[in-house]
Amino acid sequence: MKKKLKQSVITAIMDRAVEINKACKEQCRDFEIMLSRKRENSLILRWISIDISNEDNPVQQYRYECFQTDGTSQLCSVHYADQEEANEFIWSLEPLYHQQFAIDHKL
Repeated sequence: MKKKLKQSVITAIMDRAVEINKACKEQCRDFEIMLSRKRENSLILRWISIDISNEDNPVQQYRYECFQTDGTSQLCSVHYADQEEANEFIWSLEPLYHQQFAIDHKL
């Protein structure tokens, strides 16, 4: 069963997504609020940054930030010791909310 987020939690986290988007030197999009079995009592904001400075070879990366379950930032990011740990974390994610462009959550 999919967990339902309170609107206040979505708003708090997506307000942070708007800040991230404004500071993003690349293109940032596809913001998702997720649960991870690897980080209990936390929510994860995941987004994609796309560096198009080299049009022939754009670089796309997932970025992550951690939040308390009430939407308060934990001021941490996600790092892995090795590829196995990275894969375990990625496969543990369960999407709860998706917004293609951060600013759209206020519309």
